Amino acid sequence: MKTIYYVAMSLDGFIADADESVDWLEQVSIDPEASDYDSFFAGVDGLLMGRKTFDFVYNYGQWPYGDKPTWVCSNREVPSIKGCNLQSQHGPLAAMQQAKQKGISTLWVVGGGQLASVLLETGQLTHLSISVMPILLGGGTPLVKFLPKHVYLSQMKSTPMSGFTQIEYQVFA
Repeated sequence: MKTIYYVAMSLDGFIADADESVDWLEQVSIDPEASDYDSFFAGVDGLLMGRKTFDFVYNYGQWPYGDKPTWVCSNREVPSIKGCNLQSQHGPLAAMQQAKQKGISTLWVVGGGQLASVLLETGQLTHLSISVMPILLGGGTPLVKFLPKHVYLSQMKSTPMSGFTQIEYQVFA
């Protein structure tokens, strides 16, 4: 199963600012039509997200990801949200196992520097696709929360987009 951390990041390595907000993305002059998001999302058949990311989407008020099976990694009860195909497993490794059993071929790790770190540490993350945005945040939530060991990457592609660069890596455990 391909497990891909597809995320936007500031040039200095943060996915959210010091207030744990991604509002900075709206301030960056990027043409959403110039990104590869639509084709990327069409190739994804399941989602795995951290609790903070889920809470952000939940508070947004509308589920934007259709009926793709979704696993939320949390120790607390996960509330339902209309339109979300929420799955029963909430631990990252149990969720990964259930996704494999369901025949998921491409699982999107949606946000979550801590979740990405756990998946990297356990050898479950296979790819990174990072949109490097032209902004310096100076602090916030890093791309990965912790790395207890070296993680080797092979750059597969680097694509200049309209105002940012999309870099894709394969992860080697």
